[in-house]
Amino acid sequence: MVLLKLAVVVGILLGTAKAIQLSGRHSMVRFGHSFFTARGFWLAAIAINFLWWGYYAWATAALHHAQPSGGLALMALGIAAAGWLICENVRRTNAFYGALGSSLQLVLFFPVALYGVPLLAIALIFLLFATYKGAPVWLIDL
Repeated sequence: MVLLKLAVVVGILLGTAKAIQLSGRHSMVRFGHSFFTARGFWLAAIAINFLWWGYYAWATAALHHAQPSGGLALMALGIAAAGWLICENVRRTNAFYGALGSSLQLVLFFPVALYGVPLLAIALIFLLFATYKGAPVWLIDL
């Protein structure tokens, strides 16, 4: 039974990946625009993180004896970034494909944007401190 569940999950993941690939190819052929680009990822990541952390700041403001306006401002910035993303996609395609592609971007980039970007920042800080104390090289033997 476990093997069947694993096969279903792998099938769903492969089917989703193939559907994304086919929709991206269709969009590129029909409109000359691809939804899954680095710029689209960063806009979606900014929108997702602002919305997530804005909601968190707004919801926990009473616990921290802070004003909830900071969280509301972050959520407004997140909505503005998501609106920009949707506006770009609708302008480069049509309303149906733009809205559908934008929603796919936001849903599919959510886990990577929410958990990947902070982990990347932590890794970069770790690399900065790991390489900071290196001894100078005075002699190079060729």
